[in-house]
Amino acid sequence: MKLRLESGQDALGLTFDGNLLKLTSPLAFAPGSPIRFKAIVEAGERSFEGRVLGSKRIDEQGFEVRLRLVNLRRDDRELLLSTLGR
Repeated sequence: MKLRLESGQDALGLTFDGNLLKLTSPLAFAPGSPIRFKAIVEAGERSFEGRVLGSKRIDEQGFEVRLRLVNLRRDDRELLLSTLGR
């Protein structure tokens, strides 16, 4: 799933298990920092907010970021699970 970070960079959603979202990002984030992004879906864009659990470098251009989503609505959770669920 294509994501757009609040800062304007593109990211890619990898997995979502109902609570924890993993994504790849060109930026690293400190644990506990807030992160806001939009998911680009067929019906337009949906906004999300989370708290970073950790970032790990995966290559020269990217990081794997783990985060816990906050204020997640039921329909947004279902969208993420249907798209990224394991």
